[in-house]
Amino acid sequence: MNIISKIKNTIRNNNKSYTELKHHLKKSDDIYSMAILQSLLVGYPYLPLNGGALRPVCIAYILNEITINQRNNILEFGSGISTIMMARLLKKNKLNAKIVTIEHNEVWAKNLKDYLKNEELLQFVEMVRVDLKEITTAFGVVNWYDYGKVSIALKEMKFDLIIIDGPPANNSKLKYSRFPALDKLEANFKSDFCLVLDDVNRKGEQELVEFYKEKNNHVNYTVISETLGVFRTIDKFNPIPIHY
Repeated sequence: MNIISKIKNTIRNNNKSYTELKHHLKKSDDIYSMAILQSLLVGYPYLPLNGGALRPVCIAYILNEITINQRNNILEFGSGISTIMMARLLKKNKLNAKIVTIEHNEVWAKNLKDYLKNEELLQFVEMVRVDLKEITTAFGVVNWYDYGKVSIALKEMKFDLIIIDGPPANNSKLKYSRFPALDKLEANFKSDFCLVLDDVNRKGEQELVEFYKEKNNHVNYTVISETLGVFRTIDKFNPIPIHY
C-alpha cells in the first residue's frame, strides 16, 4: 500500500469514527433527556414516540426554554408529542401560557385533540387545522399551511417561542417546505423571541438557516445536539438540558 492509499484509509477511518461518535453522543443526549422528562411521563397515558416526533433532547430544551425564560405565547408548526408535553408542563407547573399549534393532517389532529381532552389540557392549546397549499417563496413553490387561513387564525397575535417541526420536509421534493414559517410571519414574533427549527442536520434546513442568518444578522444562532437549530434575539438563561 502506497502512502496516498494509507492517507485515504486514515481519513476514511477517522470519518467513520467521527460519525459513530456523533451517533453515540446523540443517543446519550436523548437518554439523559428522557430522565429529565420523567416527571411529565410517569403516571400519564403512554405517548407514541416514533421517528417523526421531536427527539427527547429537543423536547427537554423547549420545556426548559418555557420554564426558565418564561415564554408564554407559543406557536408550533407540526402538532405532536411536543404539544402534549408542553401542555402537561403548563398545567403541572401552573404556568400562565398558551400554545397555538398548526397541523395539516386531519386524522392526526383529531387524535391529538382527543389526547388533550382526555388529560384536560385543551384550555392550554388552540389547535388550528389547515390543509397544505402551494405558496411561492424565495426557494420556489412549496407546500405549506394555507397562508390565508393561518393569517386569519393568528391575527395580530405575538409569539415569543416559535417551534418549526412541520410540515413534512424529509425528501428532496419537500426540503424547503418549512421556509414560509421563517419568512412570512415575522410580524407575529415578539422583539424578544426564541425560534427553534428541527432537523437542521438535513441539507434543506441548513440552506434555510443560512438564508435566515444572512437576512437577520442581529439574531443569534446555536445548534443543539446536531439536529435542533435555535435562533434568539436576546441571550437569556441557558436552557440546554445537556453539558457542552
